[in-house]
Parts: sequence; structure tokens; C-alpha cells
Amino acid sequence: MKSSKFPLWCSLHSAFGPAIAPVLGAVVILAGCSQTPPPAATPAAVTTTSPVVVENPEAEAEVFKLDPNAGEVSYQQVEQAVTAIAADAFEQQQRDLLLEAKTLLEEKLKPERSLAISHNLRLSAYGQIRQQNMLPLLQSYLVNQQFAAAELLLAQSELTEVAPVDRAEFTLLAANFLSDNKQLQSALRWLFAQDELAGNAGADAELQNLLWQNLVQLSPQQRSTLAKDARPRAAAWLNLVEIAVTFAGQQQAMRQALDDWQQRHPGMPQLSALPKAITELASTPAYRPARVGVILPLSGNLKALGEAVQLGMVAASNQTPERSLHFIDSSQSPEQILAALESAQIDFVVGPLLREDVDKLQTLPNWRWPTLFLNSKQANNQPNPDQFYFALSAEDEAAQMVELFQQRHYRHPVLISARSPINQRMAQHFQQLWQAKNGDKVESYSFNTQEELRSLITTFLETAASTARVNEISKYAGSTVNAEMHSRQDVDAIYLLADPTQTRLFKPFIDVSVSPTAPALPIYASSRSHSLAIDRTDIRDLAGMTLTEMPWLVPQEPKLPLRAEYEQLFAEQDETSQRLFAMGYDAMALIGRLKQQQQFPAMLHHGLTGSLRLGQDQNIQRQLTVARYGKGKLTALDAAKNN
Repeated sequence: MKSSKFPLWCSLHSAFGPAIAPVLGAVVILAGCSQTPPPAATPAAVTTTSPVVVENPEAEAEVFKLDPNAGEVSYQQVEQAVTAIAADAFEQQQRDLLLEAKTLLEEKLKPERSLAISHNLRLSAYGQIRQQNMLPLLQSYLVNQQFAAAELLLAQSELTEVAPVDRAEFTLLAANFLSDNKQLQSALRWLFAQDELAGNAGADAELQNLLWQNLVQLSPQQRSTLAKDARPRAAAWLNLVEIAVTFAGQQQAMRQALDDWQQRHPGMPQLSALPKAITELASTPAYRPARVGVILPLSGNLKALGEAVQLGMVAASNQTPERSLHFIDSSQSPEQILAALESAQIDFVVGPLLREDVDKLQTLPNWRWPTLFLNSKQANNQPNPDQFYFALSAEDEAAQMVELFQQRHYRHPVLISARSPINQRMAQHFQQLWQAKNGDKVESYSFNTQEELRSLITTFLETAASTARVNEISKYAGSTVNAEMHSRQDVDAIYLLADPTQTRLFKPFIDVSVSPTAPALPIYASSRSHSLAIDRTDIRDLAGMTLTEMPWLVPQEPKLPLRAEYEQLFAEQDETSQRLFAMGYDAMALIGRLKQQQQFPAMLHHGLTGSLRLGQDQNIQRQLTVARYGKGKLTALDAAKNN
């Protein structure tokens, strides 16, 4: 080829880069590279139709897949052929990287490397590579604790974007991650999609069990939301959990309802192929006592507390008229209480309420009744399968806040607590759980007085240091320097444990101490910060603060009939009395569900005090409502979004 021709090798190398150099090494060099670009007039003679004379047509044909009989090929043909080769090489390079990421994940090596590869391959131009990369991408996010990125990936993706061979494993990983973060509806979106794609023929027992575990934790409102526009198989599953919740403990009615369900949904698996928990639930008898003995403080200084619980129990018993309640004063001796229970021919006992009364009764050798104690269990007591413990545990709230902070990916929260026994107990529990889950301690402060509170805010926000620097600069400048105070930027949330009065002082202190240019600092509190008696001015001061509270004390629109009736009859009841009323109401509702929850711990009862499950050592654990002050009122947050 004449040297005056356009240097083809140089133009190809420039266009496609060194990535194709090994490929083009097999090609006979078509022209020498020139350091000097062709004259301006020359390119007119080099067109896409100008013939390029090749020295070895057979060799060129082998690489470019051209006709070996052709004595010459056009520049356009060569360019297209080289482009195809470069694309093939680039695709193979991406496949090799994908294989490397998968190998690293399998061997648990170099997690940062697998993350870098899979994160970049998500934008691959090749659809098949993007599909095959979805599983290692999610795995890499989770291994590297990139939880926000994992949530975003799952929120913006569909199961059809995952390679078919990976869909079951991807769904299991995604659903477990979302379930652990209490994002039940998001987890069910993936589980329903996999169930529909797999059908009965490809049903996976592990995935179906996880699907059922998520379903039985849904509240009635969440089930109703999911049922709207649900596809046929998802609707059948939702109908099945409705049956389980409605007829749990009623063996004959449950079996009949399940048979009816099978006839109405012939496309669903046979009952024998469903998760075992469903059929076990149908065959598990419930506590159905006709005569319930209730042991409460009905005299002395704590009489008001006992009467508040009693009131809730009586209200709940209207739902089960076949059950009679027999109230016994817990101030009596153990012998007198035993005699009263025997005399009334009691089938089931609820109470006592006070810890010391629980301790003196549960250890009696002749205590033979199945019992729901209204307080916590001593740590050294051996669990009895017929003894359960239901307390309005402050520790449950602290544990829930740790989970909430993890869901929101907070890394550096600050814990501030008033010096009272219950606040310090909650602070200690929060600290222990945070350290167990994250490996480091939470920065924490405590206070007694208003002045201590103000001082610690300036200390942990470091605004005092900022003010001191401004004053020092003013001193050296010889005049007042106008400068905004700056607060530290690394704190991402505050957990406050204080009473309502202390809380109303704290929030304005924070608002005026955080730099105007800094993002708002989220403040979280426990139910101990909530008061029904605060006026509109106080509510405005608390705007933006989030807290945990039992559903009974979070305003609902429209009001529950029970709530409206209660407010009409007992308008002056304080928070303590209302909490105990809700506790008494839930205690009665739990009696018929304890055996089912014992058999299947994932099962929740959504009561007035919270979402209740049976945890370790027969303790009832509570999940409270997350609510936020705003627009002059306290409003429950959407549990699905939890924001």
C-alpha cells in the first residue's frame, strides 16, 4: 500500500484502543503508521468505497470472515469487521470479570474487588451480562455492608431482570435481607414474583416457608394493601393467611376453611405440599378456658393500676361472652390465692401484675394452671411450656430503635438519657445491642437538670468550640467578626430517653444549636416522651421528632369504635391508665393465640399495645408503632416505607 494512503492501523488503534491489539495482531498490517496526519486535501481521495489492496487475502479472510476469493475489500468492510471483533473481545473481557467476581464471592476473598466488578457491570451494554450480574451484585452489596445500595437495587429492579437460573437464590437473598429489616411488603413483592414464575412445578420449600413467615406477620392494614390489584396466586396466599389468623385454634373450623380454600384455588399447591406450619396450625388446639382467674392489685396504694388493667379485660371479654372472669386481689397470701383459684374452678390464670407477686406465685410447687403473667420472668427460672410472660417492657422499645437505626443506615447516633432508673435501663440495653450488632459503643450523655441538658448539647455538637474560635478571631481583629456558629457534621441521629417535659426543652435546644447550613438532625424518642396533654404550642416545638408508641395512643383516622367509646366514658384517664387498659385488653386476646404462637413464633397478634409475638423463654415481645410529630399532630408512619 502506498505511504500516501490514510494510515488504517493508526485510525483503528485510535478508535478502539489497546483492547483490540491482541486481536489485530493476527491481521497483516495494512499500512504503516505515520506520525504526521495526511494533508488536508488528501482525505478527499480516501473514501469508504476506495479499494484497499491486501497482501494476503486468505489471512485477512480468516480473521475478518470475508470472502477468500475477493482480491480487495473496502475500508468500510474492514472497519465493520474490526468493530465486531473489538465488541466480541470487550464482551469476553466482561464475562471474564463476571466469572472472577463470582469466584471471589464463592471463595469469600477480596470483597472490595467483587464489589468493584459487579457494580460496574450493572451498566454493561450486554443484556445477558446484566442479568447474570444481578446475583453477584446483590451479594457484593451485602457482603460489603452497602445496605442502602442493596435497598435501591431491589426497589428499582424486577425479578425478570435476573438470570432465570439465579432467580430462586436471588429471591431468597433479597427476601431474607428485607425481612430482617422489617420490610415485609417489599420482601413479599420478590417472593410473590418468584412464586408466580416458578408455579407449582418449580415450587421451592425454603422460599414458600419464607413467604409464609412474612405473610403471618402482616397487619390487617398491610394485608388489605397487598390484596389490592394482587395477581391470582398472591391473592390466594393472602386469602390463606386470612384463614389462618381468623380460625387459629379452632381446629374443625380451620380444616373446613382450608378445604374450601383448596376448592376455590385449584391452581395452587395441594394442602399437603404447603408449608408444614399451615397444617400444624390447623391441628394445634388453643387455650379456650371457660373460667379465667385474674390476679391484680385491687386494694391499697396500687389499686388504681389494677383497676385500669381490669377495665381493659372486661372490655375485651365482651368479644368472648362464653368466658367468665374471676378477679382475685394480689395482696392476699399465696395460700389464699390458691384457695380462691381452686374454689372458682379456674382453667387459666392471668396476672399478677407486680413483679414481687409474680415471683412468689410462679415458684409454688403446686402451681398447676396455664398462666399469662403480667410481668417479666426471672432470668434464672426454667421456662414452663404453660407459663407465659407479658410485660410493657421498656427494653423492647430500645431494641426496636436499634433496628430502626440500622434500617436507616445510621452510623454515628448519639444517645442522651435523663438520669432515672427506667431511662438508664433503656440506655444500657440500647448500648449493649448496638455494640453487639455494630462492634462499637454509642456516644452517650446523661443529664439531670435543664442547665446540664443545655451544656451537654453544646458539648456534643461542639458549638462551644466554634463560638470560642469566633471570639478569638474577633479579639485579634480588634472588632466583632460576624460569623455563623458551626456544629459537628458526623452525628446522624439522636436517641433521647426523657420524660415529656424534658423532651419539650430538648428539641428547641437542638434546633437553635445546629448550624443553619447543616442538614436537620433527626431526633428519636421513646414512648416516655409522649404525653396526650401537650398543647398545640408544644406540638409545634416537637415538629419532626419521631418516637415509638403503642398503637392505642397514636391518633387514628377514622377512630376505632373502641377508642371513641373509651374517650367518651373515660376522657380524663392519663397515659399510665391508658397503657394498662390496653395491656389488659391484649392479655385477654392473647389467651386463645398463645399455643399457636408457641408452635409458630413468626406469627404476630396486632393488638392495642403493639404487634405481639412469642419470643424466647415464653416472653411476649412488642413491636410498637413508629410515629412522627408534624402539622400539629402525631401521625403513624407508613410501616412499609418506615420513613
